[in-house]
Order: sequence, then C-alpha cells, then structure tokens
Amino acid sequence: MTAKHDMKKLVEEIYAVRDRGDIEGTLALIGEDCTFRIVGNARLGPFSSEAGGPHAFRQAITQLITEWDLSAIRTVGIHVDEDDHVVFAHREGEVRYIPSGVTFHTEFVDKIHFKDGKPVKIVEFLDTLQVAETSQIIQIA
Repeated sequence: MTAKHDMKKLVEEIYAVRDRGDIEGTLALIGEDCTFRIVGNARLGPFSSEAGGPHAFRQAITQLITEWDLSAIRTVGIHVDEDDHVVFAHREGEVRYIPSGVTFHTEFVDKIHFKDGKPVKIVEFLDTLQVAETSQIIQIA
C-alpha cells in the first residue's frame, strides 16, 4: 500500500473511533507527540491555543470528546498531499454540545500533518464564533 492510502485510512479510522466517543482509542491512533490547535483569535484563550505534549494533548482531546458529540458528522472528502505528508479532511453535519444539548449544523476542515506514519500536528478550521457562543466562552448580545 502507498503512504497516501495509509494516511487516508488512518484518518478515517481516527474519525470513526473519535465519533464513537472513544478517548483512549483516539489517543492510541494519534500518539502522544501530536499537537492540536483550533484556528482562531488569540482572545479566545485556550480554545485557540496549541495543545502539545502528552498531558496537554490528552487533556484537549478528552475535553473535545466529552463535550462535543460528532456522531452525526460525516466526512465529505479527504485530500492527501503525499509529498508534504499532509491530509485535509472536510467534514459536515450536526454537532451537539453535550453539556447544554444544543445542536447545530456545521462544516469544518482538519489539516493533519504526518511524520513516520502518525499524525504529529492537527489544525482544525471551524466556525469559532458558533463554537465559542455554544460553549459560552463568549456571549454576543
């Protein structure tokens, strides 16, 4: 199999495990050297700060999985840049913020950098205003 095929397959597996709410399974597929960041204004604080290192990464993934139900999200498309070892995944569907039960339709893109066959950096592009309002990080009158 090609590296391109392997990267795509691993991303699909990560999404399947994550969407089931399996924290340990997700972390096992990603590895502890990975970093995670949601692209957003620095004023959103930890919400848009890069989480790196085993403890911070575990904490970020645990919080995402326990607070955000993505079980109704589907992967629209995956593009693999084999030369740069980067995967772009476009996903969309209904998201539920578990603490309040609020649901909304959204789309987002993940940019996943690979090294030695494992994700080492995940950058997520999403509607930060929608997520910040839903999770009550900010309130807009």
